[in-house]
Amino acid sequence: MRWLEVIHLRVTDQNYERLMSTFTELLNEIREKESCRLVKLFRRALLETDVCLHLYHDSHNVEDGGSPVGLRLVNALKPLGMVHHTVWSEIEETTV
Repeated sequence: MRWLEVIHLRVTDQNYERLMSTFTELLNEIREKESCRLVKLFRRALLETDVCLHLYHDSHNVEDGGSPVGLRLVNALKPLGMVHHTVWSEIEETTV
């Protein structure tokens, strides 16, 4: 089963360069040390202060509260602004 963590951040700091620098550091650390299948970063169109991070997991243990890496990211991002963290389970195509 695949599952996804979505971490949405609305930053209070208007400095986009500083925000991207912080995300680059965090993403490099995740990619080197963590077991996420894929990590993607999105920016809201026409609004640089909204950023969304997707952590894709491929395991049978869907963690309702989020993975350890997702929870660490949430804690690291809280000082930057408002954070919303959700966990999503993939729906198997045979059930749709």
